[in-house]
Amino acid sequence: MRKNNPGSLGYQMMKVLQGIFQPGASRHTAKRHHRDAELITSISTMRCMSADVHQFARFIRANWPEVKHLSEIKPEMALAYIEELEERDRSGGRIARVCASLRKLDVACRKAGIFPPDAPPLLPYKDQGGPSGFHSKPKPMPYTEEEAQAIIAHITPQDPVVARLLKLMWAGGLRISEATWLRIQDIDLVNGMISLNLEGNKNHTKGGKPRIFDYAPEAQEFMTALKDSPDIQPTGHIFADRLGLPDRARRLVRDACRELDIHRLASHGYRKTFSVENYHRARARGADDRQALLETSHKLGHNRIDVTCQSYIPREEQEK
Repeated sequence: MRKNNPGSLGYQMMKVLQGIFQPGASRHTAKRHHRDAELITSISTMRCMSADVHQFARFIRANWPEVKHLSEIKPEMALAYIEELEERDRSGGRIARVCASLRKLDVACRKAGIFPPDAPPLLPYKDQGGPSGFHSKPKPMPYTEEEAQAIIAHITPQDPVVARLLKLMWAGGLRISEATWLRIQDIDLVNGMISLNLEGNKNHTKGGKPRIFDYAPEAQEFMTALKDSPDIQPTGHIFADRLGLPDRARRLVRDACRELDIHRLASHGYRKTFSVENYHRARARGADDRQALLETSHKLGHNRIDVTCQSYIPREEQEK
């Protein structure tokens, strides 16, 4: 863009966000050094936030067409945008993400000198007169064992790689990104353990947080077959198409659920199925309810058991 033409408002927003983007950095490390509020460390987060601010820019263009530069944006514009999303009945999780994007835009603009230090926050928090918190409605509903098996059986003839990915998620309660980036050296067959983000590896864990945990004992044969697979990459990664594989898996699971008439929990449902099964394994070993929830939370990479209760293990499962 020419110096006298900064580009569209959406372009300006995207460029200023790039000023606080440090790809490859660990959010876990950033939080330890109190820099998580000022940095964007994930490529996927950067993409989402860029899309969010472009939508915000379109909203401003439609309602305040005279606004052409970032410095002209006011808090009332951000508040009006959030109100419109509420009126359009967008999900709580979606609105919460947009709020985070607008607040990160505020940070970037202050760092770039576009907003003065004493400017009011672009999107105030609730105690400052801004919107209250938004959350996705928790859905602690897992696939049953029969449903999980049926989905995998349906997908296997079409895409055996995706079927193998889903089995891995089920075996260890892994997020889809963690399973996609797992290496054979992260699997300890002797002790039945999985290690994430150790020895300098980046397993794409949420926030870059490392963890070590045991996988389901019933998965020993499957994990052994994974380590002996002829398709292992030179880097040690189990899967080759690590960028396109997650979306491929989500699409196939969605299609399978529709064709099999199974409630759609997406690929994340396998993580929920693991959670319920692990909880019951812990209870069978003599753990009480809280101990079983703590163990399951640790394996999932959560610090609080209330997250596990709200989103992974239904109350009726705890009462069995």
